[in-house]
Amino acid sequence: MVLPVEPELRDDRSSVQLVAAVRRLVSRGIVVEGGDLKPADRDLRLEEELSLGNVVPARRREFRAGRFYARQALQGFGAGGSVIPIGDNRAPLWPAGIVGSISHTRSLCVVAAGSSAEFLGIGIDIEEDSPLSCELAKLVSHAVETGKRDEIERRLGYDLPKLLFVIKEAFYKMHFPLTGRFLAFHDVRVELDVEKHAAKAQIVPSKRLAAIDSHCFEGRFGSSDGTLFSCFDLSAR
Repeated sequence: MVLPVEPELRDDRSSVQLVAAVRRLVSRGIVVEGGDLKPADRDLRLEEELSLGNVVPARRREFRAGRFYARQALQGFGAGGSVIPIGDNRAPLWPAGIVGSISHTRSLCVVAAGSSAEFLGIGIDIEEDSPLSCELAKLVSHAVETGKRDEIERRLGYDLPKLLFVIKEAFYKMHFPLTGRFLAFHDVRVELDVEKHAAKAQIVPSKRLAAIDSHCFEGRFGSSDGTLFSCFDLSAR
């Protein structure tokens, strides 16, 4: 008789698998750490908490776990004791010489960090593998991006609009610190290479974004035990 897996054990296994899957996709030199949200129950830095402000308990728990894993990632750069508050733009304020990105679901967290001598920017996003509604799908994607939706979803096994959401979020997290410019979903167009699990993201030309570099940025994507993820980085070399 096979005993059912306890939910907590399943979450532990899922987090290990997710972190391992992300590590396989990121560029050399990027450190990835992560897991479930349990570290939030024991990690507290007053300066970080004050920068977070008044938020609901679930958001505070995500925040604490993210900072815990961020300090784990920073240990390899000699900055494991760093405080990482939130800046005015609500993005993490990394220590000098470091670039990075933090992402959460309701139960998992992943952090990616690297040296600013090697990378100008890093972006990562993780989301639960649940389909978007028709309304949200239209908000997130261009018609040209979903033209082969049935074929792509059959090959990948998950919702294409949700994947585009994850890719564009990861791209934005990499791109925003470089320019300080807000991007809507329709400001970015994505081209997928399903076989290689690769994505090219390009800013759509417009009067509002005329001054932003519109060349293609290359990223990667994947899935692990019900979680979709994507990562982008921009080399400093």
